[in-house]
Amino acid sequence: MLGKNAKIFFLGSVCLLIASIILAAWGFPKIVGLQIQKSVQIENSSLMFEKWRKLPMPLTFNVYLFNVTNVQDINSGMKPLLQEVGPFVYKEYRERTILGYGENDTVRYTLKKTFVFDKEASGNLTDDVELTVINYPYMAAILTANSIMPSIVGLLNSAMGPFFSSEQDPFLKVRVNQLLFDGVYLNCSRNSSALALICGKLKADKPPTMRLAEDRSGFYFSMFAHMNNTDIGPFEMNRGVEDVRQLGHITSFQDMTVMNQWGDPYCGMINGSDATIFPPIDEKNVPNRLYIYEPEICRSIFASLVDQRVMFNMTTYYYEVDKMALASKSANPDNKCFCDKNWSSNHDGCLMMGLINLKPCKNAPVIGSFPHFHLASEELLNYFAGGIKPDPEKHNSFVYLEPTTGVVLKGFQRLQFNIELRQIPMIPQLENVTSGLFPLMWVEEGATIPDDLLEELQDSRRLLDYVETARWMLLVIATFSCIIAAVCVVRSTGAHVWPRRSDFHLRPGNTIVVNKSR
Repeated sequence: MLGKNAKIFFLGSVCLLIASIILAAWGFPKIVGLQIQKSVQIENSSLMFEKWRKLPMPLTFNVYLFNVTNVQDINSGMKPLLQEVGPFVYKEYRERTILGYGENDTVRYTLKKTFVFDKEASGNLTDDVELTVINYPYMAAILTANSIMPSIVGLLNSAMGPFFSSEQDPFLKVRVNQLLFDGVYLNCSRNSSALALICGKLKADKPPTMRLAEDRSGFYFSMFAHMNNTDIGPFEMNRGVEDVRQLGHITSFQDMTVMNQWGDPYCGMINGSDATIFPPIDEKNVPNRLYIYEPEICRSIFASLVDQRVMFNMTTYYYEVDKMALASKSANPDNKCFCDKNWSSNHDGCLMMGLINLKPCKNAPVIGSFPHFHLASEELLNYFAGGIKPDPEKHNSFVYLEPTTGVVLKGFQRLQFNIELRQIPMIPQLENVTSGLFPLMWVEEGATIPDDLLEELQDSRRLLDYVETARWMLLVIATFSCIIAAVCVVRSTGAHVWPRRSDFHLRPGNTIVVNKSR
C-alpha cells in the first residue's frame, strides 16, 4: 500500500514539475505579456486609454529667446553678441478627440494643445518683457523675394516701413507674449504695389506663423499661435491591440501616409510615435533606434540607444538624438532628399552639419537646428562674438523608457529656430551686415513622470516582481517534491543502502564483525 501511494506521489510530482517548467518557460511570460498588452493598448477598457486620450499632467514647454545686445555693431559688420533669456515656462495640456477606428488596428483622432504661461516656474521673468531679436518676418519676406525675383528686392524693401509700422534695421523690439502667441501686427492696408505683392504672397502661401487679421487689413505674426487651442490632425495611429509591438506607430497625418513637402518618399516617410507613447521593449530584441514623428517639422526623427540607466530605482533604456539625425549629405547620404533643390543657381540646397531647411514645411526660409547649434558645424559658432555655447547636457534631446510597459519616465525634445541674416547691397538695412545664420529662439518640450503616476508604475512593477518570484518558487517546489517522491519510491521498493542480515552486529570497541556461517 505504501509503495502504491509513493508511486502516485512521484507521478503527481513529475506532472507538477513538467507543468512548472512549461509555466516558467512559456506560461507566465505569456500571461504577463497579455496582461501588459491589455493595460497599455489603446482600447476603452485599458488602463492606458484615458491617460493617452487626455494627458493627466501638463508637459513643460520652455522657450529661450536670443536677445541681441549690439545692434549697431552688427549693422556695421561686426559679429553678433547675444544674450539668452529664459526659460519662459508654459504648461502644455494635451487632449485628443477620437474620430473613429480604422482598418489595420488604427485609431483616428485630432490633438489639441493648450499653452498656459506658468508665472511661478518662470521665476522673475514675465511674458510681457520686451527684447530685441532678429526680425524674422522681415528677413523671411526679403529672402523669399530675393530667391524669386532679386530685381524687385529694393522695391519690396521700400514697402517694409508701412508693413512693420517702422523699420530701421533687421531687428525687432517685441514683447515675448506678442512674439510667441498674441502676434506682431503687419499692416497691409497701405496703398502700395510692393506691399500688395507681399500681402498677396502671404495669403497664397498661408504660412502657419501668419494669422490673417479679422478685418483682413493685415496679418499677425507669431511663432506658436497656430498650435494653441487648435485641433491638429487628423492622425491615424496603431492601437497595439493586434500587435503590441506596433503600439503608438503613426500611420498617417492629415490623410497622408507620406509627407509630400520633401518630394521624396524616404524623407517624407511617417515613421514612429508622437513621443508620448511607445510599445513595451522586448529585452531579447531591444531596438537601436526610436522614431518620432513631429508635424511641426514635417518629418520623422530618430533617437539612438545609448545604454541602460537606473532612474527612480528602475532599470530604463536611455535614447538620445545623435549627430546623424541632422547630419549633412556628406555624413549621411540618406539626408540628401532634405536639401532644397530650388535654393539658388549657385547652391545645391544642402546645408551644413546639424541643420535642416524647414522652408518646405513652414513656407518660410526658417532653418532648424539643435539649441546653440549643438552637434552642428563649428563654422556656425564662429559667426558670433558671444552668447552661443553648445552644451550636451542642456541642449540634447532624449528619452528614458521603462522597458516592461514602454512608459516614458523622462523625455525632452529641443529645437532651435534660425533665419539667415544676409548682406544685400541694394537694401540699406542689410548692406553692411555680415551674412550668417542667426538664431531667434529655442524650445524644449517634455516632462518627467509625476509622483502619482510613478507610484502607480512602481506598484505595477512590484506586482510583476512578485509574479516573477512565484514563477521560480513554483519550479523550485515542484523540483524538491519530485526528489522527495523519488526517495519515497526507492524506500518503498525495499532497496536499502545497508543490507539487513541477522549476523550483523557491533562488538565493543566499535569494531564491525560479520560472523561467518559454520
